Amino acid sequence: MSANPTDHTVSERPQLQEPESLSTRRAVAIAILFLVVFFFAVLWSVRIFKTEERALAPQGTITVPAEIGKSQIGIVNQRLFELQLEAEQKKNQQVNRLNSYGWTDREKQIIHIPIDQAMEKLAAEGKK
Repeated sequence: MSANPTDHTVSERPQLQEPESLSTRRAVAIAILFLVVFFFAVLWSVRIFKTEERALAPQGTITVPAEIGKSQIGIVNQRLFELQLEAEQKKNQQVNRLNSYGWTDREKQIIHIPIDQAMEKLAAEGKK
């Protein structure tokens, strides 16, 4: 026989891998253990929740603050974006003011004119 490791004789067959066996009983026992631990963890968290609830509202009822339901609480706007119209209304007011005549300061007799006319007057003054 030669010392070459690639030479195989008929009697030398590679060993087959043993089939992996999973203990079903052990897997089921671990699953049941985790379910029991989970169940007791849920019971414990419910107990903590109830204790905190009793501490926050000793009479048993929590009153709803008067601010709930208002469109703005403090400086925070509470409405949905689809229902907010303030920005569009503000823009329309500004555009109307830019395109109309009106008083800026009545006491000082200062008025505003439409923006197009104001730009034309400024351009005409600049050409002189």
